[in-house]
Amino acid sequence: MKKFILTLILMLGLISGINAQQYSATGLASYYADKFDGRQTASGEIYSHSKLTAAHPTLPFGTMLKVTNLKNGKSVIVRVNDRGPFVNGRIIDLSKNAAIKIDAIRDGLVKVKIEQTHTSQESESQQIFQNEYYHIDVSSQVLSGYGVQIGSFSQMDNLIRLSDQVKKEIQDNMYVQVARVKGKLVNRLIVGVETTKEKADKNQKQLQMVFPGCFVVQL
Repeated sequence: MKKFILTLILMLGLISGINAQQYSATGLASYYADKFDGRQTASGEIYSHSKLTAAHPTLPFGTMLKVTNLKNGKSVIVRVNDRGPFVNGRIIDLSKNAAIKIDAIRDGLVKVKIEQTHTSQESESQQIFQNEYYHIDVSSQVLSGYGVQIGSFSQMDNLIRLSDQVKKEIQDNMYVQVARVKGKLVNRLIVGVETTKEKADKNQKQLQMVFPGCFVVQL
């Protein structure tokens, strides 16, 4: 087994900026639970219920989005400063204040349309990403047992950012599994390795407080 140290220099702003042009999508929106108020987001910013912010799986931090509740037509402008939601079918996680603005609190989950709006904050965000560095210790391993999958990504930059967030939240080993799903390669972020499913289930219950979409997988 060869072990080596990689220093990745990711020009993420340039890459993600291209992908974000004229971005729009339709799907389900959720909003942050009260327990997340005051916690650090994936961007390093402290989350606040009162701010108009949101979590998105891939768009650059600082991207401004118009979110429209398709049930009542109400809209709000939010700034992406976090990653998520990591639940199938959900495309954005709104701050509580943003959810209030579009009357989404009572329903909890609402169908929305999100559209990118161009502001000066986007270019500032991209400048920050050009100086984003990660130090990664990589070793190839053969695993067996059960782990908790935090997320699955086609783009490595998103996996790396989430890995950095997971490292700040928990003290456990993280693993990346490269798999082929329907002919496409995906990178799965898995936390912990246990010999029994019961132990992995216990870990999953603790992790879902911070990463709601996580689930147990057999390795």
